Amino acid sequence: MYQLEVKKYLIENMFHPKNGWNVLVDIDAMEKGKGNQQKPEKIERAKIAEKGIIGLGAKIGTHPIYGRVDVVASHPKYGVYIIEAEGKSSKQKDLAIYSALGQVIRQMERNESNLTFAIAVPDQKKWEFQISKIPNRVKDILKMECFLVSEHGVRRI
Repeated sequence: MYQLEVKKYLIENMFHPKNGWNVLVDIDAMEKGKGNQQKPEKIERAKIAEKGIIGLGAKIGTHPIYGRVDVVASHPKYGVYIIEAEGKSSKQKDLAIYSALGQVIRQMERNESNLTFAIAVPDQKKWEFQISKIPNRVKDILKMECFLVSEHGVRRI
């Protein structure tokens, strides 16, 4: 599952605009399959995922406050989620997790009580193994959640 598909299923299954969520998604060129030696399969799947995200009612762009965050989902009752997503790429899975974790931590300079930070990855054993390396104590201290995403739902670990 590519990164853009992770974002689509995360929104569809957890942060759906029809349930009151205001969702803004940042999409970079690599996620769309643009760049050196991208596979036609990725380009096509990215187009489908992007159309799906828009069809769900999410907006595409850079957040005016939080900047280039993969997904910013806000709800009047549940607060704001700042989410970094990872998916199938040429990066090793452990390095992808470290990159997402670093991006999330950089956002933590904001001291707003309604913020929840998260990392979202495909719900697959190899991704689950990598994400489970983040100790629960650290997730508690950082007020951070980890999501395993599939087309069928989202699991928190």
